[in-house]
Amino acid sequence: MRRDALVIGGGHNGLVAAFYLARHGLRPLVLERRPFVGGACNTEEFAPGFRASTGAYVLSMLRDAVWHDMRLAERGLVVDPAGPSLNLFADGTTFMLDDDIAVTQSEIRRFSRRDAEIFPAFEAELAGLAKAIRPMFDWTPPNPGLEHARDLAGLARLGGRALRHRRALLGAGYLFSTSASQYLDEWFESDVLKAALGWHAINDSVSGPSTPGTAYVLLHDHAAEEAGGGVRSWGFVRGGMGVVADLMADAARAAGAEIRTDARVEALLVEGGRTAGVRLAGGEEVRADVVLSNADPKHTFLSLCDPAYLPARFVAAVRAYRCTGTSIKINLGVSELPYAAAMGASADVRPYQRGIVELSQPLLDMDRAQAQALRGIPAGDPHIELCIPTVHDPSLAPPGCHVVTIDVNSQPYHLAEGGWDAIRDRAADRAIAQIGALFPNLEGSILHRQVLSPLDLERVLGLTGGHALHGDMGADQLFSLRPVRGYADYRTPIPGLYLCGAGTHPGGGVTGANGRNCAREVMRDVRARRVAARAGRALAAVKGRLST
Repeated sequence: MRRDALVIGGGHNGLVAAFYLARHGLRPLVLERRPFVGGACNTEEFAPGFRASTGAYVLSMLRDAVWHDMRLAERGLVVDPAGPSLNLFADGTTFMLDDDIAVTQSEIRRFSRRDAEIFPAFEAELAGLAKAIRPMFDWTPPNPGLEHARDLAGLARLGGRALRHRRALLGAGYLFSTSASQYLDEWFESDVLKAALGWHAINDSVSGPSTPGTAYVLLHDHAAEEAGGGVRSWGFVRGGMGVVADLMADAARAAGAEIRTDARVEALLVEGGRTAGVRLAGGEEVRADVVLSNADPKHTFLSLCDPAYLPARFVAAVRAYRCTGTSIKINLGVSELPYAAAMGASADVRPYQRGIVELSQPLLDMDRAQAQALRGIPAGDPHIELCIPTVHDPSLAPPGCHVVTIDVNSQPYHLAEGGWDAIRDRAADRAIAQIGALFPNLEGSILHRQVLSPLDLERVLGLTGGHALHGDMGADQLFSLRPVRGYADYRTPIPGLYLCGAGTHPGGGVTGANGRNCAREVMRDVRARRVAARAGRALAAVKGRLST
């Protein structure tokens, strides 16, 4: 069987890439190892009648072009804006972060009048930096080594933007080099406010908020938004995140792509130094001159590829690529709506129950928890994030019941002692007890639970190291350095093999930009090969006529 192109993995970026390839005339085949598409963007039944997203659980950052080109709204995608973010501290302190700046200022005044007054300026600075960076999410990063003519054009484009937005880009450069703690200290005096803003810095990484370079995380989500909302702009998808992937699959099929599930790719085929297709588990070979991998870089190059076809220096760089997850994912099926004691019990749904709840702590405590994780010790009192998607979509649970989705940070993939299979339930018990201290009706209402350690996330979702973003989002693993130096343009050392997943620019999140950008580069190469082939045939014809 021969195809124009193969896409390894039916996660959202793989589906986006297949859609754009098909839209430009190719006949791509998506090969997904699980019985359904979605990758880390899925919805699964974890107990009878209870459905939850085992990977990404809120939608944010989806590129406007992807949204419109795939006609997701017309296909039925409905997203309910998340309510405000409630930050709860162990000492009983509460802090609400709202999309309405005036409302947030009112909250901040309880802790610092000065911080409340300057908060709009802080938001304006981030918005200005985001405006300068946002278009670059849809670029192909140039190789600073200028190995190809396209790199020179990309570098010239980058230089032009730098000249037009030099002040903003200098500010963004500062965020790449400083820590979240340092940057927030320069703005605010309230530890509560700094914790509410700075916890993003520890997501999917062992870095603490005091680690240089983590300030960029404050900007990343802001920059990925097409319009307003910033880091607090999140939404719950009706039916769960799997609906996003299902509708993207519909769009890809309508454009001409084919999707095969239960099709695990075992190895990349290489012939004559060039990609020739893939071999599936069971031995079936599927041939194509073009293969896009939506798997993470480590799995693609260290598991699917024969290292004999890769430069030794490249393999070493991929091995050194930081891709170690630090989160436990817990889904609970509960018999009643959980409420925070500090907010009071109520029969009606409160605004915070529609949004994201952060069980937070001062930034210094986050540093300590992350330092524990770096040593292979699961933090006993970590930052925890939770949400209740059934407040927006009751169909995800039986009548009267709810789903609670929980993300527990500072839980390292690599343990100093023992293994995750032995300690998984104890770690989950500890996290639920921590939540229960603030949500008094939670523990007694639990009917079912699903616990996914970093190791389980690797096993179930195919994420190397259990890393949801396919690798740390540090300054040395972004833009022209993602995944490694010299290979940020979605191409790889093996001609015909491309990367289209979150391990490429612009990184993690449900953006679709990675798949769209990769498809653009594939089509450039396909067209160039077609032109070269036509030129070769024309030259051969001329030589033939001359010889006669």
